[in-house]
Amino acid sequence: MTQGQVKVYMLPILRLTKASDSPGKDFLPVDHQVNGAKVKYWRDTGSITSSHPKALRYFPIVLNGDGSPWEPAFLWLMDKARSNPTKSSSLLPIAQALKDYKLFLDEFGLEWNDFSSIEKLLRPTYLYVTHLNGLVNQGEIRPSTASRRMSTVIGLYRFAQNDPRLRFKPANEPWGETKLQIRFLDTKGFKRAKEVVTTDLRIRVPNGEDALSDEIYDGGKLRPMSVEEQQALVSVLKTLNNTEFSLMHYLALLTGAREMTIMTMRVKDFLSSPSSIPSWPYKIRCGPGTGIDTKFDKVGVYLNVPKPLYQLLHVYCFSERAQKRRAKSRLSDSPTNYLFLTRQGNPYYECKDDRNAVHEEGKSLRRTSAQGQSLRGFIAKYVIPGVRDILPSFQYKFHDARATFGMNWIDQMMETENADNKTYHWAMEQLRKMMWHKSLATTEKYLEYRRHKKQIDSAQRGWASYLMEIIQETSKCNADSQNLDGHG
Repeated sequence: MTQGQVKVYMLPILRLTKASDSPGKDFLPVDHQVNGAKVKYWRDTGSITSSHPKALRYFPIVLNGDGSPWEPAFLWLMDKARSNPTKSSSLLPIAQALKDYKLFLDEFGLEWNDFSSIEKLLRPTYLYVTHLNGLVNQGEIRPSTASRRMSTVIGLYRFAQNDPRLRFKPANEPWGETKLQIRFLDTKGFKRAKEVVTTDLRIRVPNGEDALSDEIYDGGKLRPMSVEEQQALVSVLKTLNNTEFSLMHYLALLTGAREMTIMTMRVKDFLSSPSSIPSWPYKIRCGPGTGIDTKFDKVGVYLNVPKPLYQLLHVYCFSERAQKRRAKSRLSDSPTNYLFLTRQGNPYYECKDDRNAVHEEGKSLRRTSAQGQSLRGFIAKYVIPGVRDILPSFQYKFHDARATFGMNWIDQMMETENADNKTYHWAMEQLRKMMWHKSLATTEKYLEYRRHKKQIDSAQRGWASYLMEIIQETSKCNADSQNLDGHG
């Protein structure tokens, strides 16, 4: 057999069974060869207890060079998947980090469980942290990437030490541990402390900040778009004439909703005639139990849709274009169907419940679930180049529309900030609820951003003007000096 390279393979569905030496009712036969030897046994699908799922969607497997599963990685990923089936989509980055570690082990001829060396720097974990630091120093990977890979490897060994199937009893410690007390302020401003365990395999990630950054940290770095950029963006979206992607952008800009929430919205929420809705904005409940995904499965939250936008979505819901797409989908005209579907009738973003559901019909399953890839491709291929015809330096990602919504609210609110302080605080609390922030401190970042941006821009202009005066004066003096020299 030709030795290949370690890789990650995504199984569309993994059915859990138990091996049996003899056949039985509904047992699945397995008959193949391993290194020239014939292997035959049966798989019992009915022996798995009901307390665990019998099948898992989109399960990643780390394969050795010979195509066999890497046992410790498989067992750990399986343990994580069975303990929390709804989080199976988070397994892929873990599997990819484990693949990188296995590639390293194979390249240097190391066994994952060999900690026989008395010299700790010759043990696999210490050799790997040195390897990762080297990649960081060479600029091949970011410190955050190296830290994430190392943390994954530590997680693998913590699991192996407690799983009897792997029989992992290292002769020497894989790492050294230190306990630290971390003090912090909770969301209500009270002082708290918690104990954390750190290892000597830790890779430090520098917390560098750009003093002149035009970004806000709100679950990631977001850049609010200026009014000019928003106008150009909407103009280009109208020109491109893609109804679904345009409406997605309008939802983000006018409600602050995240990509996963927008793409998992349902038809039932837009069936009512606008004239029958008693008050505006129209509130749509989101989160577990609604079919509409929220970050971290946040519950008890509502999306506030203004009347003009609701009218657009209501019209789209009953349009021939949307009905044709629903006709091709699995849920057809069901009110629980996705509002936005592709031309083939597939969701742009599969909700968590659908990703983890196992469909028994004979339909072939994809190896990856839809999670907004087509929208991001549309933005990169058409939207950004289109806006750059108007604003050459334009750059954005879809999530920036969320920050733009927050900043638009702040700009409108600040007009009355000095007139009524009570109204200002009420408005900030309303924005916190609309953006589903846990802490008001996150919401206030938007106000701080606008204030600081104005101060920085003013300081930059003043400093630059003063410096240019000096440069121009110096240049003039040098020119006069050269003229004098020429006449001397």
